Amino acid sequence: MIWFEIAEIIEPDLRRGDIDTCINRVTEELKKLSATPFHHVINYRFTNKPQDVAEYISQFFQKEKSRIDLKAIYTETNGFDINPDCWYFDLFAYEKYGGHDDYDWLSGWQSDDHESMILTGLEEIQKVYHNFEEGIYKEFEDDYSEARDLCSLLIVLYFQDIIKNSAPLIEDLNVPILATSHDYDFIYEYLN
Repeated sequence: MIWFEIAEIIEPDLRRGDIDTCINRVTEELKKLSATPFHHVINYRFTNKPQDVAEYISQFFQKEKSRIDLKAIYTETNGFDINPDCWYFDLFAYEKYGGHDDYDWLSGWQSDDHESMILTGLEEIQKVYHNFEEGIYKEFEDDYSEARDLCSLLIVLYFQDIIKNSAPLIEDLNVPILATSHDYDFIYEYLN
């Protein structure tokens, strides 16, 4: 089963905020495949502390709501699958919330630049992506492609889980936070 099919199946759980169910489903699908280096993602999670992530988002939230009529925050990781050297996430602020029917509105943010936050804890998986990009797994590339896709989906879910656990710690948060990875339309929304 390709990741697009699984993402479609688990999207209702994601919309309800049941990220644990999503993670469990993707993990089970990954375990059905022959073992690859990408399977090691099951043994790791991001280790950023929710309080640190909340403080980072809170600083952005306070700064942007003093500048604009803030209606939504969007956060995404960098394209981690093609940038294995450093994994991080960025924040974007919006004066209009565009919902989930069409994500074109996400390209028109109004926020100023804000320093990225480095993601930690998956450095061993970063090495796996690096090795893949370097062609070290070239002879297994076709065999690894589905595992790589499911690993990527798990990484996005792990990031969304960080946002879910951090957002309740942000004081006076009164706008939704949407979270995913660059070029993904598999988006989690936290609303206090």
